[in-house]
Amino acid sequence: MKAKIFKSDRYFTTFDILVTHGQLLLRSQKNENYSHNIDIIFFNTAYIQLFNRLNGISIEIVDGNKFLDYHSVSDYLSNDNNYLFEITSGLEKYYIAASFAKVFENELDFNETSLTFGNEGKIKEIASSLID
Repeated sequence: MKAKIFKSDRYFTTFDILVTHGQLLLRSQKNENYSHNIDIIFFNTAYIQLFNRLNGISIEIVDGNKFLDYHSVSDYLSNDNNYLFEITSGLEKYYIAASFAKVFENELDFNETSLTFGNEGKIKEIASSLID
């Protein structure tokens, strides 16, 4: 099973984490070339294997069976509502186990996060792993 979620040539960094809610934020910051941020938020995140700086990114849902040697990850992925996301950047592949991911465009300042309890930074959704 492979399902492509999102792809971008922009530069992303690990930007924020809200531990109490398992939220992980990867951000491509707005700059002189881009008028908006791209925020990728993973929800109910349980496992992160990721480099901090990603020059270009592709996100897919993949089969979690490759993590059978990691019992805690396998147990987490055995729940039908949890998935293994494969993050490709250049020739490297990284993995995040989470319930779902959403991608947003926003114009938040550098010191602002979209990991809030409201809709701050989450108005314009451009991709999601959730199936309607």
